[in-house]
Amino acid sequence: MSSTTTAQESRSAPAHFEEMLDHHFEYTYDNGWRYEFWVPNHERIIYAIHGGPMAGRLNYQTAYYQRIRKDMWQVSWVEETGTTVTICLDLPEKRITTFMAFSKGHWDYPEKAHGYKREKLDQWRELSKIGNQTTDRHILPEQATINKIYKGKGSLQEIEMEWPTL
Repeated sequence: MSSTTTAQESRSAPAHFEEMLDHHFEYTYDNGWRYEFWVPNHERIIYAIHGGPMAGRLNYQTAYYQRIRKDMWQVSWVEETGTTVTICLDLPEKRITTFMAFSKGHWDYPEKAHGYKREKLDQWRELSKIGNQTTDRHILPEQATINKIYKGKGSLQEIEMEWPTL
């Protein structure tokens, strides 16, 4: 399996993807951390972190969208830092349930994961090499309230599908 995904490896959109396409979500975790993400297409997620130890991070990833039922979606991705994220969006309830498995490097050195991916990619990849990827993880299950849902990218930057991701 390739460590990067490109437009040449495109996959089909999941059924009912119009429920997510071009939607922008701003949300706050119960611990006060603030995030936002935009769904530009069925293969990417673009997000920014505004509160908490990872504040100041701007990123995009290859994402996997799964519809659980009408207006309930699971979105998963793996980051260059070695962190794995899965979020479940319950749109009618305006709630997000998240499971994050931070790599040791990402959790212990969050300031090194701040900034924009296109400028910090090599540094972020180095974080994934710290510790044992199987046993040295910080597991963080969290709940969030969706504050805003709207169409479009908002202040997030568009990306090129050819840009590398995991």
